[in-house]
Amino acid sequence: MIAEPPEQPPVHARALADEIAFRLRAEILDGKLPRGARLQHEELAARFGVSRTPIREALRQLKAMNLVVVAPNRGATVRVPSRTEVTDVYELRADLEGLACELACARAGEEDLAELDRAQSRLTEVVAAAEQLGEAELDAAFATWNTAFHHCVHRASGNRRLVETIEQLRAFFPRDSVWRALAHDQAAMTTMNVTEHETIAAALRARDAKLARSAMRDHVHDAGEILLAYLDSQRFWR
Repeated sequence: MIAEPPEQPPVHARALADEIAFRLRAEILDGKLPRGARLQHEELAARFGVSRTPIREALRQLKAMNLVVVAPNRGATVRVPSRTEVTDVYELRADLEGLACELACARAGEEDLAELDRAQSRLTEVVAAAEQLGEAELDAAFATWNTAFHHCVHRASGNRRLVETIEQLRAFFPRDSVWRALAHDQAAMTTMNVTEHETIAAALRARDAKLARSAMRDHVHDAGEILLAYLDSQRFWR
């Protein structure tokens, strides 16, 4: 049985499944829904005041993030990946995204760089407005523009197999969850999402392959360290 949830604002009709998935994901990452917790369709539908359709879609999203397992006729159960799994994924991502950034130095065209700048401009706006945005809105904005920035670099590498491998790794654990660890530290959020991104973009424009690779590798590695420390503090692995 799911513990009685704290009072929450109502879920808006628009993007019901996304909103529900976000709230459940936040509870899992914050340690409020531990490993093995049952997520019954009927209970969730009653809790959020919706039909079972958006519940099914929300659970499908969580399954794709490796945060729940769904068994026929048994509903969904919280599935928490091990600390070692998350560490391994970030170690691989750091090196592979660094390689993608190095390759992009030689292969990125002006339109690629312009698209990178557009994504970063929007992400910078999100960081500046972070304290005025609700959690779900902030999460969606980070997911959109941080992902867009990284995708620009990946595509510009020109190596489709590398891009596919990186995307598989990024899909293993909820991407863009690092903002939760930095939500109350505007300076750290700015360093991670603005300063470090600007260093990467500058290296790409300068065609400095060595700097581009190290800057991206360090950026992803640091993000992993921040996320792991946050999950440790939330007793995520219990």
